[in-house]
Amino acid sequence: MKIGVYGGSFDPVHSGHVGAVRMAMEGVGLDKVIVIPTSLSPFKKETLFAAEQRLELVKLAFAGLPQVVVDDRELRKEGVSYTIDTMRALAAENPGAKFWFITGDDALKNIDKWKDHEELLKLCEFVGYKRTRESSSEVRRRLAAGEPIDDLVPEKVARAIAGFFPCPIAANAEI
Repeated sequence: MKIGVYGGSFDPVHSGHVGAVRMAMEGVGLDKVIVIPTSLSPFKKETLFAAEQRLELVKLAFAGLPQVVVDDRELRKEGVSYTIDTMRALAAENPGAKFWFITGDDALKNIDKWKDHEELLKLCEFVGYKRTRESSSEVRRRLAAGEPIDDLVPEKVARAIAGFFPCPIAANAEI
């Protein structure tokens, strides 16, 4: 079985994340993709959205892709989430599976800074994607400015975010 793994803070999830998973599924021919929101990334200090909110948004974003499973294991554990720990667990749970870790090309450039990166490179292949104009930073910036986000996130995600924060979800939307 070919399994993709896509971990990240998803703060918040956006259309670029969904596009990256679609690209990896088509490009590699993945049978399944496990999307894993992190509790606390070793590379980020804090998140705007609470863990429960991020989990809900990720489930909404990927609901239309039956090959995608959202896994909350990293949100249930305390402390920093390291990719190597998750990959070790997934490899033990799925003997014989071949893994591809999906990540942005910018993160791939810094793979040598990841915990136990040599072992990680043995456990999985990497699928890098070019970052798009959609970014979690841009979504957060627009939210702070009270600007619409409908062109950056899936519709269900935009509506859920509007429930968390009083913000316009589309340029002509009324809340």
